Amino acid sequence: MVRNIVVGHDGSRSSEVAVAQATRLAELSGGRISFATVTTVDEADLGVEAPGAEPDLATLALEPAAREGGDDDRAALEQPLSLEDIHRRCQELNIVCENEQLFGRHPGARLLRRSWLAELLVIGRGGERRSGLPGRNTTFLLTELVTPTLVCARQYVELRSVLIPYKLSVRGGRALSFAAGLCQTLGAELDVLVCEPRRSDAREAQTAAERFLRAYHLESSTDVALAQPHEAVQSAALERTSSLIIIPGAHKRNYIFPWQRNETLWRALEVPGAAVLAYP
Repeated sequence: MVRNIVVGHDGSRSSEVAVAQATRLAELSGGRISFATVTTVDEADLGVEAPGAEPDLATLALEPAAREGGDDDRAALEQPLSLEDIHRRCQELNIVCENEQLFGRHPGARLLRRSWLAELLVIGRGGERRSGLPGRNTTFLLTELVTPTLVCARQYVELRSVLIPYKLSVRGGRALSFAAGLCQTLGAELDVLVCEPRRSDAREAQTAAERFLRAYHLESSTDVALAQPHEAVQSAALERTSSLIIIPGAHKRNYIFPWQRNETLWRALEVPGAAVLAYP
């Protein structure tokens, strides 16, 4: 299902978790991986027309600059895996992979542009300043989301239980289709949480979801929460010990101000031990 995977890699601990997660996905799906490393250069080196030269306005408005040193746990990793080691591991698993060296003023903006041609972007959490608040580049990629983006947990997790908060809508349907196909590939269980405050709407959405999932060969369940998705996603994920949470419509296009975010997405990022897949 997911055949074209791009992984943001900078040698940090969180990016190595992303490499491990993407490698497992590619192994199961038969996909191809591109390991994208962004080298930061100034405007004089790039030139006016160079890709990635646009200013990172949303990031500047959202957070202060990250402190030097990258991930908090970078020092704990004594010998980070080199790209040669990663390629060797991919060869052992018969996974086609390649390196991509990108250049730009802002790593997040440059990687975002590269993700336009990907079916899935896999990234780490970056240098978290507090629990549930990803690093600067990860925040930018989620704020300007254009392609399905998997934000890995702090450590590698087996994706065995997938939760998706669902509303009966075009976005909800597209995300549910993606989630069902992914779970079928992974051999994972899919938990659909219908989030509708009105009982009549919830029953209609639950019936539609159950009917749709009959086309897939996977273990699934549907439950109802008479609440909005951002109010129910955390408790549902913790109750089910979900290893992956898929958030439909996780972009900012409906928001007025650049610092406004998808609240459901950021609630999901606070769930400990779970990866989060932001679906546009």
